[in-house]
Amino acid sequence: MSVRFVRTLFSAAMLALAAASATTFVARAQTAAPSPAPEAPAAPAMPAPPPAAAPAPTEPPRVRTSERIEQAKSRLDQATAALRRDSLDDAALSNIKDALVPAADQLRQAIETLGPRLADAKERLDKLGPKPDAKAPPESEDVTREREEQQKRFARAEELLKRAQLLALQVDQTNARIVSRRRALFVNTLMRRSYSLLSPTLWLGAAADVPADLRALGTIAGDFFGNAVEKLAGWRAALFFALLALVGFLNLAVYRLARRILSREPTVAEPGRLRKALGALWTALVVAAPPIFTVVVLFLLLDVFELMSARLTPLKRELIDGVVTVAVIGGIARGLFAPTRPNWRLMQVDDTIAERLMRLAIAQSGIVAVVNVLQALTDVSAAALPVTAAAQGLGAIVFAGVTAGAIYGLGEDDEDEECLGPRVVPHPRWIGFARIAAWTAIVAMSLTALLGYIPAAAFLMTQFVWIFGVIGALSILIPLATSGIEATFQPTTPFGRTMMSGVGLRREGVAQIGIVLSGLANILLLLIGLAAIVAPWGLQSEDVLGGLRNAFFGFTVGGVTISPSAVVAALVLFALVYLATRGVQNWLDNRLMPATNLDAGLRNSIRTSIGYVGLFLAISIALAQVGLGLEKIAIVAGALSVGIGFGLQSIVNNFVSGIIVLWERSIRVGDLVVMGDEQGYVRKINVRATEIETFDRATMIVPNSNLITGVVKNWVRNDRVARIKIPVTLNVGVDPEKVREIMTGAAKDNEKVAKIPAPATLFVAMEPGGLKFELICFVEDIESSGRAKSELHYAIFADFKAAGIPIFGSPIVHQVALQGEVADALAGSIRDGRV
Repeated sequence: MSVRFVRTLFSAAMLALAAASATTFVARAQTAAPSPAPEAPAAPAMPAPPPAAAPAPTEPPRVRTSERIEQAKSRLDQATAALRRDSLDDAALSNIKDALVPAADQLRQAIETLGPRLADAKERLDKLGPKPDAKAPPESEDVTREREEQQKRFARAEELLKRAQLLALQVDQTNARIVSRRRALFVNTLMRRSYSLLSPTLWLGAAADVPADLRALGTIAGDFFGNAVEKLAGWRAALFFALLALVGFLNLAVYRLARRILSREPTVAEPGRLRKALGALWTALVVAAPPIFTVVVLFLLLDVFELMSARLTPLKRELIDGVVTVAVIGGIARGLFAPTRPNWRLMQVDDTIAERLMRLAIAQSGIVAVVNVLQALTDVSAAALPVTAAAQGLGAIVFAGVTAGAIYGLGEDDEDEECLGPRVVPHPRWIGFARIAAWTAIVAMSLTALLGYIPAAAFLMTQFVWIFGVIGALSILIPLATSGIEATFQPTTPFGRTMMSGVGLRREGVAQIGIVLSGLANILLLLIGLAAIVAPWGLQSEDVLGGLRNAFFGFTVGGVTISPSAVVAALVLFALVYLATRGVQNWLDNRLMPATNLDAGLRNSIRTSIGYVGLFLAISIALAQVGLGLEKIAIVAGALSVGIGFGLQSIVNNFVSGIIVLWERSIRVGDLVVMGDEQGYVRKINVRATEIETFDRATMIVPNSNLITGVVKNWVRNDRVARIKIPVTLNVGVDPEKVREIMTGAAKDNEKVAKIPAPATLFVAMEPGGLKFELICFVEDIESSGRAKSELHYAIFADFKAAGIPIFGSPIVHQVALQGEVADALAGSIRDGRV
């Protein structure tokens, strides 16, 4: 398969495995805990509140809000009355809790509606001001009437809001009571002691009751076959068996087609992590799909031909769940451990451990399925309690024994301890943790079964398989999400190139976004897996979702309402506005400004200014979404002014200086500037500082305030013309006219030197050390001044040498003979030591 095909199937693969595993195991986990024995008749279902009449188009919103509050109160009163009964089972408690969900939604909608309405009414009252006192001039009747009307509206809205908040609190308290009672009921059910497996009473009672239970099952089987013979009379029998044969044929065809399409490529010697995860997912689908399809269609045929009575519904459900459980667990185990293809194995273990763990997972799921089917048979036949306890207890002991036999010696070295060299552990670390957890579960399962806590032992057995299924699904989904997202966000992929060209992200930015998204996906998968593991232990999914929903739509801490939904919406708006700003900037850079005659510095100023404006708009819109308007920001800014005056003064100074530099354009991107002993090109003008690249390829960070307050030489402020000055010192005996001819001619012959202004040679000075000349000329581009100056030096030196003019020759020494009295006086001074 190609890499493009792998990336295309990434999203569909994740959804397929989630549907194949989560659907099966959620149903299995929710029914994992044994149902408590009915101590009393279940509470009758609460009557549904009468549907609210559709409001008239002219009805004010306040009436609709009050009706919602009344409906929520009615639901709450019914739930409170139902909770007063002590004989409620888990199903009744769940129904009561479900009935409170609409009430909570109605109250939340009412609070969301009344909050802004109350704020608007208060703002209008504040605009009208307080009622004037007796000494003040009287106000008009219209203002007085308007104030009274606004006060009434404010009072009504405040009353409704307080009532809705109070009812919402009561709903939360009622939900907490329901959750507490369900957990207590769950614990009592698990810890209910019946028969110990070591008790002779259990086995004697089971032996006495088994014959009667078998006769009951025989009667049920006879009724089933008798009903089948009656229903399948004539052409119905032929049609039924034809459809049954068609199901078998389709099962075989689907299995072969799936293995042909979804098989792993044998030519790939070293598949990557993404290919391994996809291979594990495909294997799970191939193994799980045919048996699930067969059992579902088979029982659908039985229902269509009316071959199963309502009495057999629990047995049908357990048979379907058992096949689905074994198929999904077997598919996940085979996909993870790949016993026949080590190079495609997602879990890095040797062949022996992989084969053993895969067989163990299938055996465990099969034992759980058999125990649940036996439990359904005892329920259908109304078997005695000893038979039910014996079936569950034996299943738990067999489960513990099979698990202990499979993991015994798992992960240990077969080599002699006295071998030479250091001991190397060849197996991954998770093998040790898995062994500890498995032995703990085995001991707990065995003790609970032997001590008589049969429901707890059966629950632990079921949860062992459930937890393996969840962890196995996560072991496939997490590498799939990580590798798939990171591969999608590679800069070399079409999506990555689109992100770089359309949004303006860098290569590193695209890869970093992929890493962050893969991390978020992993966290989300881990949270889902953790919730799935703890759900059967009394933490129901609706409790988690309800708490998340309440937290998402807002919760109050210390009188301040925090709404994560508003925060998420603000982040989304910020991202949209910011991305739109980046898109406008890229459009200006790539489309509009290249078609203009604007220089690079002005283009950068426009682009940067638009970026600042877009960032300000994005922040303002995001803050407004969470309830922080510009007036509140002004208050905060006033409070921060003192801090700005002291600690943030330099930052604000540099920020303002950067804005001045951008708009004044005294210094632009690409300018050649000199600051102190350093000079270089301006590469970027940021919010706080400006980046200057020196001729040594070093980046100099200059605060923007230094550009405003300091002295900066800009070589290209008005144009790019540069002047070249070449000083030359020659001996006194040279001909100045010849020197001017040579130097000016060299400048005129150089193509980099501008013709206007024309080059000129200046006779600067006549000194005892020599005659000084200077060549003055200009070049069109300052960047070529260095090379032009070097070429002029070469040319002038060669012309001087050809003309016989020495450069920086030895100084001329003139010897003068001393005669007469001067010579005698100097000789006497030398003898006396005075000279």
